[in-house]
Amino acid sequence: MKHAWLTVDLEEWYHLDYLKGYPCRESGVRVLPRIFDFLDMLDEEGVKVTFFCVAEIAKENAGILREILRRGHALGCHGLDHELLTNKDLEQFEEETRAAKATIEAAAGAPVTGYRAPCFTMERDKLEAIRALGFTYDSSKIRFAQHPLYRNLDLAGFEQPEDLVYREGDFTEYEIPTLEIFGYSIPISGGGYLRLFPFWLLKILLSLYAKKHENFTIYAHPFELTDMPLPLPQGLGRVTRFRCLVGRKRNLKKLRKVIRWLKKRGARFTTLEDDRRERGLA
Repeated sequence: MKHAWLTVDLEEWYHLDYLKGYPCRESGVRVLPRIFDFLDMLDEEGVKVTFFCVAEIAKENAGILREILRRGHALGCHGLDHELLTNKDLEQFEEETRAAKATIEAAAGAPVTGYRAPCFTMERDKLEAIRALGFTYDSSKIRFAQHPLYRNLDLAGFEQPEDLVYREGDFTEYEIPTLEIFGYSIPISGGGYLRLFPFWLLKILLSLYAKKHENFTIYAHPFELTDMPLPLPQGLGRVTRFRCLVGRKRNLKKLRKVIRWLKKRGARFTTLEDDRRERGLA
């Protein structure tokens, strides 16, 4: 392996798309204050991470954002309110993204140049919009046609200098990897699949992936990095409840194992911003 990029969508547990419509945020329970255990693990492993923050929680978590930067990590934007981009017209998206960028920058005290669309719902016209707003990289592309929300972002006109990396001018797109088995794409790099699969199975899948690929991107969410109880609403279906809770208890330890597995195979962890600097793009 050559490069590894660990990314975190900095959001609250109630931002999960399948919890929308429930009064979850009124519970007052927040997982972001538990992010420090994760930050300490990263320090111990010498790994720097790219965090994509939902702007509506930036102000109340300004201290966390500044601590993330103080520890040498990168900070990007994950939208204003975690609503799917497919539910917004271009004018609304541009207005909200301009406001989101300014909000995160004010809270963090630093410029924000990276973006990731909620649930990877980036579309080409909105990709061009974030470029016009001053973003220099995005990480919203995923090849997972079986998922009802994810979009396979059109990158016509981009060149691909290497695995998972696309470039047009000074703008860079970083893809989320999937493993194709029997015609089915499996996103082995994060989210619920990382929590669901035992480590022995992950090692097999990662080994299959590494035979054909040099780079790897991991994505995670704060609620997956702590086992604190979540006050899930009554009436939540068993499948949705399972999706929320499966594998949370041991996921931080599992992620550390994945990091070490990748390191042993030569992968070097950097932030996406640092990767761009090394490519002479920042």
